[in-house]
Amino acid sequence: MNTNRYFSFSRLGLVMKRDLMENWKTNLYRLLGPYAGFLLVMWFSSMNMTNFSEFSDIVSGAFFSVLFFGGSFTASYVLETMNTQQKRTSYLMLPATSFEKFLARFLYVTIGFVVLSTVALLLAEVTRFLLLPLFDLPETFKQSTLPRVWQTIMNVRTFDFNGSGVMESVVGWLFLIWIHSFFLLGGYRWYKNAFWKTLGLIILVNFFLIFVMVNLVESMNESVMKEIVLWCETNFSWVTITGILSFFIVVLVLLILLNWWLSYRCFTRSQVIKPKFRLL
Repeated sequence: MNTNRYFSFSRLGLVMKRDLMENWKTNLYRLLGPYAGFLLVMWFSSMNMTNFSEFSDIVSGAFFSVLFFGGSFTASYVLETMNTQQKRTSYLMLPATSFEKFLARFLYVTIGFVVLSTVALLLAEVTRFLLLPLFDLPETFKQSTLPRVWQTIMNVRTFDFNGSGVMESVVGWLFLIWIHSFFLLGGYRWYKNAFWKTLGLIILVNFFLIFVMVNLVESMNESVMKEIVLWCETNFSWVTITGILSFFIVVLVLLILLNWWLSYRCFTRSQVIKPKFRLL
């Protein structure tokens, strides 16, 4: 392969093909794991309930949990192909640009994980249909849970304002992608126990922010709080719900891009021999 400073889809494809071929066992486990989990959820849920709507909600919750928590865990292992000096040397010496190698790993733990999880859900759904004759279930269980899963995925919200459902869902997903980007950044920053280190750091920062906010609110008396609320209502009465959600969308997109850029910077500064303190 001829490398230069220009991006090449062919080189990107070859790097991703190499990852897929060399890590086929890991990919198989990441497919069979969610598949077995979905199948167990469907099995025990169908045994304990007769309401298909509730059953679909449980399956939707399981799929969402796998996407978020499993996706975050997988993202923190983005550099599993570089966790030893030999692997690191082999990967860094690939005849491809740094951006192509970074993008290959990025797609592998993001889009690739979503595809694997979706395939696992489809296989579990097919298996459920094949096993339906073995159970005495209502006729409603002979329909697919996939439409309900899709509806749940499209209605993830962190804010709930009446009349702005689409934008609320966009904000909700961007917020989750932002959290996911921290685990991706942690995976590029730390070579060992990246998930737990990133999770611990997020928890510490949240505790610190909550502590500061609680003490700030407690330091204000009731009259000061009323004046602040009145001032906001007077000076920001022109702000609409759509404007607020648009602001959050722009901010979250910028924060996500910042974490991705920092991830790329960490990757480009990777060394064949890491200093010991960097391996902690």
